[in-house]
Amino acid sequence: MKMKKTKEPPSYEGEALAGLAFEFDFSDHAESERKIKRRLRDKKLGPYDQGRIDLIRAFKDDVQAELGRSAKSTFHTGSHGKYADMQDWNFDAILVHFVSRHTGISKKAIGSLLPYAIYLYYLR
Repeated sequence: MKMKKTKEPPSYEGEALAGLAFEFDFSDHAESERKIKRRLRDKKLGPYDQGRIDLIRAFKDDVQAELGRSAKSTFHTGSHGKYADMQDWNFDAILVHFVSRHTGISKKAIGSLLPYAIYLYYLR
C-alpha cells in the first residue's frame, strides 16, 4: 500500500466528500448540500452538480458500510497491532473493488478519497 504524503490541490470530489463525510442516514441532506455548495464556490471548483454529488454520496455510503463491517469485511487483513491501523485494510483490493462499483468517479479520485474514508470511518 503506497500513500502519498504530499498535499494535492483541492478537487471537486474531495470537497464534496468533505461536505458529506459526517452525513448519516438520519442526517439532513440539505445541510450537507449547502456545505458542499459553499466549499465548491469558495475554492472555485465549478458549479454544484446534483447528479455528481449523488454519485459521490453513493460512493461514501458504500465505503462507510464496508469499513463499518471491520473484521467481517473481505478487505480487512486483520489487526496489525494494539490499535487500529491503515494497514488493517488491503488498500489495493478495496481500491479495485470501489473503482469497479463506482464507474462515475475516477480511479484517481477514489484512490485519494479512500485513505480519508479509512481514517474517518475506521481509525477514528
